[in-house]
Amino acid sequence: PFISCALVNYSLENGICEESVSAFMMFGYFKVSLEGKYDEGCYWGSVVFKIVEEAYVQTKTTLNSDMICTMYLNFLYYPFKELAFRLMNLYQRCMALGEIEIGLYSLSFSLNLSYYGGEKLSLILKSMEELIELMVKHIKEGSQIALLNKMLVEDLTGNPAGDFPDFGGVIRDESSLFFDAQTKQNFVLIEGIHIRHFNSAFWMGDYAEANKLSQAILALPSSKNLKVQTVFHTFFMGLIAFHMYRDGEGEDNLEKGEEALVKMEVWSNCSAANHINKLLLLEAEHHASMCNIKAAKVAFQGSVRAARDYGLVHEQGLACELYGKFLTSIIETDEALCWLKCAHACYMQWGAIAKAEQVWKVHNLDMSMPGGNVGSFAIKHGREW
Repeated sequence: PFISCALVNYSLENGICEESVSAFMMFGYFKVSLEGKYDEGCYWGSVVFKIVEEAYVQTKTTLNSDMICTMYLNFLYYPFKELAFRLMNLYQRCMALGEIEIGLYSLSFSLNLSYYGGEKLSLILKSMEELIELMVKHIKEGSQIALLNKMLVEDLTGNPAGDFPDFGGVIRDESSLFFDAQTKQNFVLIEGIHIRHFNSAFWMGDYAEANKLSQAILALPSSKNLKVQTVFHTFFMGLIAFHMYRDGEGEDNLEKGEEALVKMEVWSNCSAANHINKLLLLEAEHHASMCNIKAAKVAFQGSVRAARDYGLVHEQGLACELYGKFLTSIIETDEALCWLKCAHACYMQWGAIAKAEQVWKVHNLDMSMPGGNVGSFAIKHGREW
């Protein structure tokens, strides 16, 4: 932090140069992660974007700063789909300029944000397969993280790959990859493995396993660094905490859920496009935990509507699913059936076939059975990714 502050002051006094971009980005990141000053983080992130966009010549420094600023600072402020498109363009520029490593990382981050933005999983999976094939040749460690992201998508689609990439040495499967990471104390990779399984457990409804994995994630030093995964880990654990509280698994779970709610409110102020639906869903679960049925219904429907309007079909499905579960718990079964069918349709559109089948089986859905009317909350058909 002190070095970045010194570089910022030097740049402001003597003029902006290439190295200023990295300093501005780090300064903005520390403002957010250490001081919680999100407005200042937004300012410095926008400064970095403006400088790199107006740069007369694209250098390795500006390209790298653009990528890092996008993934570790500006993800808080810009829609995920917009940033995914930006990183895809950055990948193409880097490859044309021969900056292979920055280019491949940019593509990996682009696909990751496309996943979080609810883009079609089948298209993301195909691109991930092609990416890993390239990364294994040029950036082995980076390809391992990309592989974990791909495996999560495969969990959701129900289409696991056959062959494990050849990373050399003793790494032949995920277990040996995890053992190698532990041996080398590669906390970033260990966290990545836990995050992959945490997300998979959450989406497939295994909240007990997700909670256990969350504790393993939070025990790692790398988990303290703010990143896009932090937002989703907080969001999912907030939902899990409220469910555990209502299931009688401890009063402390209510506090954990409320802590997640407070954080999401801050992030929602940074970017409504990414976070307002998440905030509304956490509010709905909080109202449900407080037995405020009317307020819970309004918030659940608000979350569905917000996710639909911002094209987040996966989180539209999640909101429909959790609303259906809530309605089932208060014995409004016909209405619940309708929302669960809507969840199934959203997951199918997303391409999460395994998740859709899980909803179908757990709730014994039958399309011939009557349901309520959710026409105004229907799936919004957006552009193809």
